[in-house]
Amino acid sequence: MLAVGTLSLTACSSPATDAPATTQVATVPTVAARTDDRVLRIGVLLPQSGEGASIGESELAAVRVAVDQATAAGGVNGQPIELVVRDEGADPVAASVGLQDLLDNNVDVIIGPASSTAAIALAPALVQADVAACSPSASALAMDDFPDNDLFFRTIPSDSLQAEAMAKVIEQTGETDASIAYVDDGYGRPFEAALEIALKRRGISVGAAVGFAVDDSEFATEADRVARSGSGAIALIGDADAGSRVLAALAQATAGDPRDIVVNDALREPWSISLLNSVEPAARERIVGVSPYVRSDNADLMQAIAATDANATGLFATQAYDCANLFMIAAEQTGSTQADTLAAVVPGISSGGSVCATFADCVALIGKGRNIDYDGPSGRLALGDSGDPATGVFDVFSFDETGRDVSARQIDVQAR
Repeated sequence: MLAVGTLSLTACSSPATDAPATTQVATVPTVAARTDDRVLRIGVLLPQSGEGASIGESELAAVRVAVDQATAAGGVNGQPIELVVRDEGADPVAASVGLQDLLDNNVDVIIGPASSTAAIALAPALVQADVAACSPSASALAMDDFPDNDLFFRTIPSDSLQAEAMAKVIEQTGETDASIAYVDDGYGRPFEAALEIALKRRGISVGAAVGFAVDDSEFATEADRVARSGSGAIALIGDADAGSRVLAALAQATAGDPRDIVVNDALREPWSISLLNSVEPAARERIVGVSPYVRSDNADLMQAIAATDANATGLFATQAYDCANLFMIAAEQTGSTQADTLAAVVPGISSGGSVCATFADCVALIGKGRNIDYDGPSGRLALGDSGDPATGVFDVFSFDETGRDVSARQIDVQAR
């Protein structure tokens, strides 16, 4: 949910920089006719400049590793893979320029965009161009039901799964009722609605649901409303700036009666660490958060990424690697590079067959006439019919005495 420029363990749909409420309008690209020549041209639209560059760098390195491995295994359909890389930039307008350049180069599929803002803005153009795309990090809930003609995929869990994770953590506190403070915009409102549904499904009643505006100077009034609700637990859906100030206000408002406060991923790297450091220990100890698990635990992948780009952090590397492999395996399985043909088989590739983790292993199984279940380096990938992960792994984190985040454990959640 956090802005793409940070190095936290979060996905890219921040209400501060990625919220759909103020989405810029991208230019609709022109589209040249494409033919199925069996040569898979992969376009990459990831940030190489602006705040998201560090994440884009990591994602691009993972894509290069996947393509290099597939090339070493003989390519796709016996043909070399062509990789065309363009900068997503810092906003949808810049991303649309990169998209047009990729379309001018007749790419068959696109890996990206990284940010939710760009994904929401460019999705209509991608559908119009009949190009399949896979984002490794655009988690916005707004993309869940977007009319994408089944051409848009994600390997990062949607924020709807993050809502399930927050509800699961609240359930684990043992509380039977909760109140919600949320940023009142196009990001926060659907997230709050999803969280309410997830809580009620677990038998947890929802008291007050209090919205706040990011440009307010203080949040004592909203915090007091939540505190007076009497709910046993509090959920906070916010951004790093206003959200961290709301969190401090909630901690102060409940100082006499500390509550369990569960926060979303944007709060993992708050606007002011010193602000959280100032929170009374009794209150800070009861603040926990959830964020998508976006580090890679696969030593082989991380070694290959380091050899490709020594500066790559590894954040979202597994997700980007999976995007590339899903498209390449789909092209190998179908013998086609047509977007609709590839898109039709991508979800099925990640479930219901013989397990494989690399392009070479999957292609070997396809050659034996086997159905495959590409699980990738995480060993967990499974896309649902919507083209989004049907399961998600989330970090549960807390804050130490300095106000810095500390990972405590991981939890799995299922799409509902």
